[in-house]
Amino acid sequence: MIYNFTSMALRRALAAPFLVFFFGCATGLSPVPDTWSSLPRAKQFSVAEIRRTVADTSPLMRSAPDATDAAAVRIAGNAIYRGETPLTPAYLAIDSFDVSVERREVIFSAKRETSFDVGLVSLDGSQVNWVPEDPADEVAPQWAPRGHKASYIVRNRGGDLIRTVHIPTAFQLVVDFPFGVVRDLAWDDGGERFALAWESPDASPRIEVLRYGGEERRIAVAPSVQLDVEVTPFAGGLMLRPASLVYNERLPLVVWRTGGRLNEWSDARGALLRSGRIALLVVDAAAGDAVAQAIDRTSWIDRDRLFVVDPEGTAELAGAVVVRGDAGVRAGFYRRDARGIAVHPGSVESTAVGYIQEQLKVPHGG
Repeated sequence: MIYNFTSMALRRALAAPFLVFFFGCATGLSPVPDTWSSLPRAKQFSVAEIRRTVADTSPLMRSAPDATDAAAVRIAGNAIYRGETPLTPAYLAIDSFDVSVERREVIFSAKRETSFDVGLVSLDGSQVNWVPEDPADEVAPQWAPRGHKASYIVRNRGGDLIRTVHIPTAFQLVVDFPFGVVRDLAWDDGGERFALAWESPDASPRIEVLRYGGEERRIAVAPSVQLDVEVTPFAGGLMLRPASLVYNERLPLVVWRTGGRLNEWSDARGALLRSGRIALLVVDAAAGDAVAQAIDRTSWIDRDRLFVVDPEGTAELAGAVVVRGDAGVRAGFYRRDARGIAVHPGSVESTAVGYIQEQLKVPHGG
């Protein structure tokens, strides 16, 4: 029995590579090479790390108020409740809220129509008062300790903003983060400074500390990856290219469709930009006529070396090699065709890095 069991196991082990090879050939699929799927990961920051960073800047210790009332506040059916008592009507959605026990007031972010706005309501129930609204989404409201200030994030296409509001007077201050996304924010115990983690297409997350009006701003923890690129708006997206160009230089271009925000950091895009002199255009929709026309008008783009990366598999660009998502492709495999390659949607970005790097090694015109 031992001999038979061992023989069967051996036959199965020997047959496995053949079956993978046969399956790939029979369906037109090939295994994704390991070199196409391994990516370095940039450092991320937790809220606890941000709080520790800002705590180092403040000698004050916050007195802990009775949190009974705060603990009773909750979201139910897209409305704010205190226990079983509704404090607000139901909205289309609620992003988040924060409670000031000292002020006995709740600040919250709710979607009333097309965007999220910041509102205020007392713990005892009252008419909702809205902070003067911005056409963009206003999210993640927080009370500052030891005062009457609150902060929230404005999600702008050109880069997020932090607004701080002195509630009794409605006086506002703004700090901007060009082409950036703010992830998390924490106030110091004195209510005069905050720390936040933010990222941008050219740099992975970092932590900055500043006064609430934007003064004394400094990087407390540097990004683990900083690209030497210039970031500019281009055809409705964001163009990343080397900070300096050689005279008459023409660069390969990768048009990269993202399902998220244009301003987010991407480990995959970062790895590709660090691997050689290329340009990368981040777009949030399929590459259309506006992109093609802008490319034709740009002298430093090499039109013979165009690539498209699209997890949704719908983007087209004449003459481009495409790496696209296709739910019909098994994870861990890819399929070649006349346009480029198709892979499972979940691995498009990591696969694109290795595949495009290989393509760019081919002699130009070869």
